Amino acid sequence: MEGHNIILLIGVLYLLVIMGIGLYSMKHQKDMDTYYTGGRRFGPWLVALAVSSTTMSGYGFIGLTGLVYANGYPVFMIGIFATAGIFVSFLILAKPMRKIAEKFGSMTIPDILEVRYNSKAVRGITALAILGGAIGYQMAQYKALGNMLQTVLGVNYELALFIGVAILTVYVVAGGMISAVWTDLIQMIVMVVGSLIVFIGGMKMVGGMNQLNAEVSAINPDMVNAYHTAGPIGIFAFISYFFIYVIGHQGQPHVVSKFYMIKKVSMLKWACVIAASTYAITALLWFVGLYTKVMVERGEMAAPSSPDLVAPLFIENFFHPVVAGLIFAAVMAAIMSTSEAFLLVASSSIVRDIYQQIYKKGEKIPQKKELALSRWITLSVIVLTFLLSINPPDLVGWLGNASWGIFVASLVPVLSIGIYWKRATRIAAIWSSALGFVFSIGLYILKVKEIYVPALDTGAIALIISTVSFVGISLITKPEASQIFEKKTEKQSA
Repeated sequence: MEGHNIILLIGVLYLLVIMGIGLYSMKHQKDMDTYYTGGRRFGPWLVALAVSSTTMSGYGFIGLTGLVYANGYPVFMIGIFATAGIFVSFLILAKPMRKIAEKFGSMTIPDILEVRYNSKAVRGITALAILGGAIGYQMAQYKALGNMLQTVLGVNYELALFIGVAILTVYVVAGGMISAVWTDLIQMIVMVVGSLIVFIGGMKMVGGMNQLNAEVSAINPDMVNAYHTAGPIGIFAFISYFFIYVIGHQGQPHVVSKFYMIKKVSMLKWACVIAASTYAITALLWFVGLYTKVMVERGEMAAPSSPDLVAPLFIENFFHPVVAGLIFAAVMAAIMSTSEAFLLVASSSIVRDIYQQIYKKGEKIPQKKELALSRWITLSVIVLTFLLSINPPDLVGWLGNASWGIFVASLVPVLSIGIYWKRATRIAAIWSSALGFVFSIGLYILKVKEIYVPALDTGAIALIISTVSFVGISLITKPEASQIFEKKTEKQSA
């Protein structure tokens, strides 16, 4: 009991610090720009750690650790591809997005897309896609949050979920993006340290890398391959992960929206290296899935009732309470940093993209009213997602993967191709984003219901459909002028 109390004390202290940051940040919120972009005033370290912490998320720490326990090394390809995806996102999107945002006052991805295609329809469809994907991904975060707190607090899942969401609500609704970025800094430091402690300590427990691989291979030889020869993650899943996590990283609004926030464009190159490096380090926590598989096989640990409980149960069983408390704080950090990012993304889709720009037709809203509305909508999204998360339809890992697929299919072609390719047209963007959204959700539902289970991941199939339609329709429709390709008349920041 004493050890459990130490873990609980460390967790409570950490959460109090996070809540304090949210409340302190509240007085710096002046308008929607500071609420959603932090006023575009952050340096490379803050932006980089915000990118890597939201890329990792509770989906990464809890969900993918559970999938590693169930499937072995093939899941690590997600981490390898996502690390590469960070570089690709910075290379392709960071500089043009930051410059377009500065020139046209953009705060969201639909802002940029409306400027690019001169279309409210494109704004509306992509805003709905972002909202749908954000709610799905947020369900993954909430389930991870509930699974973690039920272990730490020793209460049932529903009560644990309520406590975690209540704390999250205070600092996200109050502090907006300013609190999000500063807590990302603290959270990523804790996440990096926690991941290294678990990786090194767990590796010593199992007897080193060679011993680990030998025992995992004895359980199932497919688990030590890059992809399964007779399992759920075969060669087609391997190919799908490349599309979703290398190419698809550019379509993750919770990540690429951070490009708006950097103070100077020249700082982006350093942010890229920092973000990719810290993400790769935190992915070491996924080895807990393999450590747990070995410990269960040896009889030193009871098999977890769900893959989503692998990380918290292993840490509680095999680490000193102080260390376990710090590691739990690291996992909580991952969950909360991504939760705040998705809540702000979902809220901005409703307030900025649908209400202000479509319903109000771009009408200027008083600063106090728009800030209050942003907070109320954020609170509403929290409540809706909480209710959906009480009985989620899938494991954390698969929920997160499906949500990535929604973003990838709906946004990557119209954003990553569209801001470079002058031939891309408004009609193509409308069809591409709509087809990507519909197919990514529809195919996932068919897969969950086991009506149609394709070899390729559902998100990858939807991406192929949206990309082909985007290019094909652009080539057969009339080219249109776009403001973003006009000659610069203003000096951009260096």
